[in-house]
Amino acid sequence: MRPFKSLIMISFLTLVALIYVHQQVELLKLSYAIDYKEKKLKDILDRREVLGYNISNLEDPSRLEGILLAKKIDISFPKKGQVFKVAKADTRVRRKESFKAASVERKGGAFGIFEFLGLKAEAQARER
Repeated sequence: MRPFKSLIMISFLTLVALIYVHQQVELLKLSYAIDYKEKKLKDILDRREVLGYNISNLEDPSRLEGILLAKKIDISFPKKGQVFKVAKADTRVRRKESFKAASVERKGGAFGIFEFLGLKAEAQARER
């Protein structure tokens, strides 16, 4: 009975030690993952600042003026007949209509997955 109790006790202590080591390894993995993500976030934020600076620099009127003067491009205000105003279309309505049209054009049935083969054949027939 005594060897059996000691064997159970050693097994239990080994199991507890393995669980502890597993937790420590997982903590270390999480620490590395957090460090990697923090570094990546810092790089992304730095890149964002650089891109913001580049955009503001590219849109700077004095820079554009300098480029135009260097290339000797003469710019003048447009005349009355050269400007067209375009009305902005309501994209919500257009999307709904395109979804309806797509659902009407789509062929159903069990062999609908082979539809792309027919479309390619139709396209080749029209080209000839």
